[in-house]
Amino acid sequence: MLARDLKSKRKQGAPALDAGQADGKSRLTRIMALATAALLLTGFALPPTWASDRTRPAGPNPYDKFRRMDDQSRSRGALPLRDELAFAEMAHQEIAKRFRFVNDRVIVEYVNRVGQRVAEVSGRPDLTYQFYVVQNDQINAFTPGGGRIYIHTGLLKQATTEGQVAAVLAHEVGHNVGYHLSATLRRAQTTGLLVGIAGAILGNGAAGSLAQLGIALVANGTLFRRSRDQEREADFLGLYDLHNAGYNTDEMNNMFRLLGSLMQRSPGALDKIFASHPPPDERLQNTQREILQHLPGSDRRGTRTTQEFINIQRRLGVANRALPPTPDDEADASPSDVASAPTAPRGNEVTYDDAEEIFSRARLENATPLRAVRGDLLGGSVGTDTVIAYEQNGRVGALADIGGRIYQLQIEDRGLMTRALPLEPEDVSAVGIAPVARGRRAQVVVVSQQQLSYVWEWTGRGFRYLGSRR
Repeated sequence: MLARDLKSKRKQGAPALDAGQADGKSRLTRIMALATAALLLTGFALPPTWASDRTRPAGPNPYDKFRRMDDQSRSRGALPLRDELAFAEMAHQEIAKRFRFVNDRVIVEYVNRVGQRVAEVSGRPDLTYQFYVVQNDQINAFTPGGGRIYIHTGLLKQATTEGQVAAVLAHEVGHNVGYHLSATLRRAQTTGLLVGIAGAILGNGAAGSLAQLGIALVANGTLFRRSRDQEREADFLGLYDLHNAGYNTDEMNNMFRLLGSLMQRSPGALDKIFASHPPPDERLQNTQREILQHLPGSDRRGTRTTQEFINIQRRLGVANRALPPTPDDEADASPSDVASAPTAPRGNEVTYDDAEEIFSRARLENATPLRAVRGDLLGGSVGTDTVIAYEQNGRVGALADIGGRIYQLQIEDRGLMTRALPLEPEDVSAVGIAPVARGRRAQVVVVSQQQLSYVWEWTGRGFRYLGSRR
């Protein structure tokens, strides 16, 4: 059984090799690592799931044209700041009439902290950003410009990590950095009734015209529709804000995967505004290409999620969110290329609530689960034995819940037994259970990103550390 969550990494080829050798060597290393994991952690006959969209994209990079633009070129022809802020205020008043805002201070302050984190490293850090949470189950976020950004509770509920929420907010910040409001108003000049109003605004019109335009554009939805190129630019700008804010850039990829999945499963859950966006598959390929070519390694480090995000989802009524098992996060291969890696069935997922209940029985305070897996040491198809790798006060530890009894997993370090594994939290790649087999006792394992496995053997009365191995 193999479970991985939000901090998985890919091993890169050494810089000293040429491109073909490097790619071949790193690919071989990944294949060997996955094959080793498959041989070590057996017990499920389910086929592995490989994500075809994780193959490296080829072709021209559509973000190149945005890369050549600086803030001065983006702001050319834009509204004066005072008019942008005045319009955003008028639009906000109209938005407040049409939507119900969440007043839960904890939720609102959390969204603002995440939003400010990406806004502070954006191309317009001096703009005053304000973030609002809209009580609406549809998947949406939008901005009228002027630093005003709105996100629906539906999106906060569907996201699985803080990094995905940050990616959405960074995208909306990107619309502000790209001065897309001005382009929206120019388009409004060509739409009948709005011609005179929009023309007055672009020509430094009066506050009354601002109010009229704000009402009209909010009413017909024009204010929140951008061109597909503007959406691509917001993705481009948001990706770099996400990276510079210290988040893992793969969380933007994961948000596009989530949107694509929701479009297929529940198309009505997405606001119709998404009709003006490029398809999620295209957006995913664009960001994957950008990361590969210009931000290598940024999808293997940085913040993916936090305990605070989990707490916020609980306040919103999201219960039993599973510790996400993502065994294909770093697979650059097809199923035929490697030995089958086991995949835990959904019924055996370990949720955050499960982990906290186990931590409570173990009397572990301030612990955050990193990886978790559930199975049966005796080899049954359904079991309740659980192994969790966790972070506590900056240190990594692991425990096993066997038959309702907690066992802290210890290693030997310089002749002494200790619970602290010599790993950083982001280095934990997987945890697993290898059930009892002929001639071998059951084992549990914690695997690092460097393919170093820490192995313990079940003795029937507890766990004996067998050492680390590659």
